[in-house]
Amino acid sequence: MTVPVTSANEFADRYVAVWTETDPEARLKAVEELWAPDGVYANAIAVVGGHEAIATQVGYAHDAYATGGFTFRSCNNARGQHNTLRFNWVMVSASSGALEAVGFDFVTLDDEGRIVSDHQYFDIPPSYVVPAPGEAG
Repeated sequence: MTVPVTSANEFADRYVAVWTETDPEARLKAVEELWAPDGVYANAIAVVGGHEAIATQVGYAHDAYATGGFTFRSCNNARGQHNTLRFNWVMVSASSGALEAVGFDFVTLDDEGRIVSDHQYFDIPPSYVVPAPGEAG
């Protein structure tokens, strides 16, 4: 499956929307739509698999960064080939739009276009220190 650029950017927009979703039930539903049931999400400090664990990880990140006054936006630069997709996103101040961090995701998709593996990196890491679990939101 090769992902057209317009579809790639639509996919990236849907992906980033998961990270800004405030309702846990809606977030889980969005995760179920984007990730395969056995899909995996990995970043520098966590590797989680399955819808519930991914939704929990995304919720933790959302709450931690929202506490700091940040939100996420797609960079509209997604590119796909075969069953892979790469795209950038930014973390910005929700009030001013000031740039805090730039991230990069590389995802592998199944034949239905759902994420099998998602590897997330910071191109420019945030200066904001994430609160410990239980202290965010």
